[in-house]
Amino acid sequence: MRDEELIAYFENAALPSTLRLDRATTQYEVKEAVERNIEMLKQGDKGGHARHRLTQIMNAIEHPYDGPEIPRR
Repeated sequence: MRDEELIAYFENAALPSTLRLDRATTQYEVKEAVERNIEMLKQGDKGGHARHRLTQIMNAIEHPYDGPEIPRR
């Protein structure tokens, strides 16, 4: 997926306030995180970190994680 397609996807996406990305990762303040990562993507994302996080958020929206959390001690 190209950068323009990722940006277009998030323009119309209904974003929750908290989103479970995987077993070990929860993204808080999803809307702010998406805006921050889109801005970094537009400025030239060196290393692909913003693109990777946006892809993780998109996948979590489309396929919510429903497995167990990491056990706490």
